[in-house]
Amino acid sequence: MIKILLADDHQMIREGLSALLSDAEDIQIVGTASNGKEVLEYLKSSETDLILMDINMPQLDGIQTTKKIKKQYPKVKVLILSMHNKEGYIKNAIEVGAKGYILKNTGKKELLLAIDRIMEGNTYFSQEVTETLVSNIRVGHSEGISLSKKEKDILELLSDGFTTAEISEKLVASQHTIETYRRNLLLKFDARNVSELIKISMKEGFIS
Repeated sequence: MIKILLADDHQMIREGLSALLSDAEDIQIVGTASNGKEVLEYLKSSETDLILMDINMPQLDGIQTTKKIKKQYPKVKVLILSMHNKEGYIKNAIEVGAKGYILKNTGKKELLLAIDRIMEGNTYFSQEVTETLVSNIRVGHSEGISLSKKEKDILELLSDGFTTAEISEKLVASQHTIETYRRNLLLKFDARNVSELIKISMKEGFIS
């Protein structure tokens, strides 16, 4: 029996997924959560094999939650179920350890296939998601941006409103180094200022 936790901030989605999977003989819905903090709290005391995880959730989003899960509960698998088909979201999900990524317009048949593939130890990405990654690699436009871990950390901190001095202190790096990273990020995203950088990053899914 595959024990599944449903994580989405919309009750209608949680109830819909629960109803959709209710007649699957090898699946048991063991719980639901409306944000990442609830997911982590649930995992402290309950056995779970797989989490169907939304990305945009309050308090702690799906990407941050998945990252914490892979560190604290490495045996728990995560399948991202999202409305976003942007390269940034997909890459972030893969990098933090998600085993699959499918869109919310997916039908029951493909959802069950994704669950089975992941529980067999494989990964699963819907056709639209795969096409997005391949297309952006091929055309090499702004959505094909590749960021280092340090750049991602600085981008996240900038989006949280931290100044260069504060980021310098948090990352134990000189202000000159942080400024260099900031300028490089502006160039990569073709942004005129930090405000535009954050706007583009959010639109393309590099930050939530």
